[in-house]
Amino acid sequence: MSIQTTANTIRYSIRHAATRAAREQFLSVTVVALSDSHARSIHELPPALILALQSADIIIHAGDHTEMSLLQELRQMGEVVAVAGNMDSTALKFQLPHRQLVTINGRMVGVAHGSGAPTGIAGRVRALFLEKVDLIVFGHSHVQFCAAVDDTLMVNPGPAQKGYATITIGEEVAAELIST
Repeated sequence: MSIQTTANTIRYSIRHAATRAAREQFLSVTVVALSDSHARSIHELPPALILALQSADIIIHAGDHTEMSLLQELRQMGEVVAVAGNMDSTALKFQLPHRQLVTINGRMVGVAHGSGAPTGIAGRVRALFLEKVDLIVFGHSHVQFCAAVDDTLMVNPGPAQKGYATITIGEEVAAELIST
């Protein structure tokens, strides 16, 4: 486990034990995570975030897209894993799950929006996943967060207008919070 901090980024990684053969098969996958975009169109997002999304292997949106049109534009950019948030339109709430568990590059990844007050949200979201997960991406609080909770890397990219997270999934799972 390691943490590195610079002026506007925080990088946190967790290395899980793996056999040599398992390590050799890992190629890194780049995930760009965003949440709480509260937008109708991708053009309402910061230019730095749009550039990052264009280079992502996978996009994770942890809820509060607000409108279906934004989700459709993200899907045109590439593979998207998304959940509904409390401020999403009725159409999004019917189409998207509130909790999702996916495998990315052999790692279990949970995605949920979250709820309640910002204090304690990471613990509440962690409790939504009884499975052994390597990474959980969440939102709701509008506060960037990147730390291990119960040996799981928890990442809240914060509101899309102010930042996002770049996550590398390979031999290790590493996240970097970016402020825009």
